[in-house]
Amino acid sequence: MTAYTVLSITKDLGFTKSVIHPAAIRDESGIILFDAGYPDQADDIEQALAEMGGTVADITAIVLSHHDHDHIGSLAELKRRNPKIRVLSGAKEADYISGKKTSLRLLQALEYNKTLTGDEKEFGERFARYLETVEHCPVDDVVHDRDYLCDGVKVIGTPGHTPGHISLLLEEEKLLLAGDALAIENGKLAKANPKFTLDKEEALKSVEKIKNLNLERISCYHGNMYSGPVKEELARILAEERNA
Repeated sequence: MTAYTVLSITKDLGFTKSVIHPAAIRDESGIILFDAGYPDQADDIEQALAEMGGTVADITAIVLSHHDHDHIGSLAELKRRNPKIRVLSGAKEADYISGKKTSLRLLQALEYNKTLTGDEKEFGERFARYLETVEHCPVDDVVHDRDYLCDGVKVIGTPGHTPGHISLLLEEEKLLLAGDALAIENGKLAKANPKFTLDKEEALKSVEKIKNLNLERISCYHGNMYSGPVKEELARILAEERNA
C-alpha cells in the first residue's frame, strides 16, 4: 500500500486560525507533497515532515491542487531549500502558479471590493494587497486527468473551485486527497465554499465524478479526513444543489 501522511498545520491569520491539511506521499524515490501551505509556512511544513520521519530534502515533487495562496504560499521557499523539487500542476493552473497570469482569486477580490464600503472595503483591500505579495514559482511540468504520479497515485481532474483544480486518488486505499474540491463542515462532507468557487456548475460535475470513484475516505484540505458513508454524503450534496 502507498505510504502517506495527511499533515495538520495551523496558520494564525490574526482574526482567526486556519488549519490546513497538505499530504505527503512516500514512494521509492522520496516524498511527493500535495500542496504547499500559506506563505511563511516552510518551517511548519518542515516540522510536520520531521514528525513523520522526513525532511524537505526528501521531497522529490510538489503537486499543486490549484493556485490559491493557501496552497502555493510556501512553494517558492521550499524550492529554494531543495532546488531538486519538481513542481507539478494541472495545465490550466500553471501560468497562475508561475505568475505569468494574474491570480483569478486576486481578480475576484478586486471585483468584489468594488461592491463594499466602510470596514468591509478596508478589509477586502487589505486581502487583495496580501494576495499581490504571494510569491510565484515556475511549474516544471503539467499533469492531466488520469495521469499517474507514481504507482497507485492517480491525478483526478476536479475543476470548478478553479479552472484546473486537481485531486489525487490513492487507489489501493480508496482515498481521495480532494484539495478544495470538497470540504468538511461540522463532521460532514460539504461542497467547496461557494464564495470562492469560480464555476459552480463545473464544481458540481466534479462532485459527481468523485461520487463515482468508489471511495472509502476523502481528505479535504480544509477539514481533514472524512471516513463516513462517502457515496451517500456526495449524493446528498448533489441532491441539495439540484433542489435549491
